Amino acid sequence: MKPFFKAVKHSLRYRWSIIGALTCSLLIAVIWSASITTVFPIVKIVLEGETAESWIEHEIENGQANLATVQSDIADLQAELPNAPNQQANTLKNKIDLMQDRIAAEKKSIEWYEKAEPFLKKYAPKTAFSTLVLALFWLLGVTVAKGVLLVISAILDARVANRTVMDLRRIYYRKALELDQRRIDMIGTSNMMTHLSHNMMMISCGLRVFYGKCIREPLKMIACLAVAAWISPPLLLISLIVVPAGGFLIHSVSKRMKRSTQSEMAGMSDVFQTLIETFKAVKTVRIFNRERTERRRFKKNANALYTMTVRIALYDSLLRPITEVLSIISISLSMLVGAYLVLNQETAIFGIQISPTPIKPAMLLLFYSMLAGAADPARKMSEIVNAIVRGGTACDNLFRTFGVAPLVAAPENPLPVPQHCESVEFDNIIFTYLPRQPVIRKLNLHVPYRQTLAIVGGNGSGKSTLMNLLARFYDPHVGSVLIDGQDIRQMNPKKVRQQIAWVTQDSVLFKGTLWENIAYGAHSPDDNDVMEAIKMARIDDFVDNLDNGYETEVGDDGKKLSAGQRQRVSLARAILANPRILILDEATSQIDGHSESLIHDSMHEFIKERTTFIITHRPSSLKLADRVIVMELGRIVHDSSVVEARERSTDFQNLFAKSA
Repeated sequence: MKPFFKAVKHSLRYRWSIIGALTCSLLIAVIWSASITTVFPIVKIVLEGETAESWIEHEIENGQANLATVQSDIADLQAELPNAPNQQANTLKNKIDLMQDRIAAEKKSIEWYEKAEPFLKKYAPKTAFSTLVLALFWLLGVTVAKGVLLVISAILDARVANRTVMDLRRIYYRKALELDQRRIDMIGTSNMMTHLSHNMMMISCGLRVFYGKCIREPLKMIACLAVAAWISPPLLLISLIVVPAGGFLIHSVSKRMKRSTQSEMAGMSDVFQTLIETFKAVKTVRIFNRERTERRRFKKNANALYTMTVRIALYDSLLRPITEVLSIISISLSMLVGAYLVLNQETAIFGIQISPTPIKPAMLLLFYSMLAGAADPARKMSEIVNAIVRGGTACDNLFRTFGVAPLVAAPENPLPVPQHCESVEFDNIIFTYLPRQPVIRKLNLHVPYRQTLAIVGGNGSGKSTLMNLLARFYDPHVGSVLIDGQDIRQMNPKKVRQQIAWVTQDSVLFKGTLWENIAYGAHSPDDNDVMEAIKMARIDDFVDNLDNGYETEVGDDGKKLSAGQRQRVSLARAILANPRILILDEATSQIDGHSESLIHDSMHEFIKERTTFIITHRPSSLKLADRVIVMELGRIVHDSSVVEARERSTDFQNLFAKSA
């Protein structure tokens, strides 16, 4: 449960709400036991036709009579003691000691009644019926007060839980963004969603229970047991004999529930994964008529999740019967012992003293009422166990997933990152995604500042991987990536990326307006700069056809725009960032030839002032390049100008044979 208490630690910042919730829980517990003690005056006073005044007078008289009887019995036993044999003398001495204890208890009881008598005579009702009315009004009052406190407690619990989860969600969303790309790929989108949505809901539920029932119900139980202990501590201990067995059973069920909760989280992740893949590729699903296949896959994952939730419900349902059966056993044990003592007017059983004075029927009834009052919170503890086990499991998964230090991180003392002005260099690079399957093999490359380098090659040759290393999404296993002669591993990766802009083939747009997606490339951009980027990317060619111009909502993933329009928006965003290093990864592959030519013309001057990498399969993009390298299986197999590559490189010629 240590991970769950990390979440509890996060919640302590809302200490005033926690203090309020604790205060409410304490008052509820006091009111709970106080409302049950009302049974005593109803049974003892009202149903016997007495008033509080007459009742206490009778109690004093009975106490004094019992005291005189016991004192007389002690005198008789003391008279027998000198003539008794040794064994009998020891028995007599034990009886005398017990009677002495009873005398002390009777005197204390009489003293308490005598102190209460003036108060009852002055304020207590004078008839049995008015006493009943007072008791009922008392019950109504404490019930209303308890209800108000429950509402306040619930609000405070919800505030603490939801604020804490909001903080945790923000913290771990930030951690997720800071994870290295390799770990993000390993975790997967569906797991990320599960952690930051479903698991957070379980943590919220656990915190609400922790600051609500987890405090309130034990306090109610303690208050009732305290009154029961006041009546007879030994009798209470007898009733609690079954507690260790109950603890063992609950612990066993909780362990199984934790394992099932782990499986449930994995099942939820599978459901999310199915939904993400299906709706993201819904056109592919439809064109190949695979709706039935996807329905089957979803049904399979949903059924697996259903099985896990039913198993959790089974374990949850077992907790309540366990607590109820144990409560019945507890009350039954105390009832057998108590009934024996009351019926026989004894104070001990099997030589063990249970009470200094014979227990009165009404007090025994109050004792059982208190045990029953403690049994109800004990039954509700099953809900507490369920919520906290599930919340703890969610915390464990969350902290284990996002608590790993990123492989790509800023060093303790990062080097300053000056404005790029010399070169980009890849020095003896070896990199692999999977063991023993290198993607980049001992690659060396030097790119001077302001040079435009085209990188061409077949699929899987390592072109995009090389740019991933430059942007420091990954670190090479061997070798170094240098900017202006400095290893980027010695720099803060955020500072490095501030000088880089990347336009990919699969243009990424966010839900929002066209203008917002373009302005995403810079912090607090000037409107004139945005318009300049728009002109350079030729967005104004199509914006007039949109209903709301630059304020048009582009939809999820920019689906309201065509593929070519999305690429232009991505290009404008990169231009607005004004990078020192520009990466164009099939940046115009979805744009028609005429528009691409216009974009190249407008960008010609722009790329002269920065180091540019162009990954392309289109010969039209090569006119921007000063130099081209051909890659194959992670190696550079040709490096020259574009003209020379066309003339001398067989690999280059094979790549662009159709265009030639």
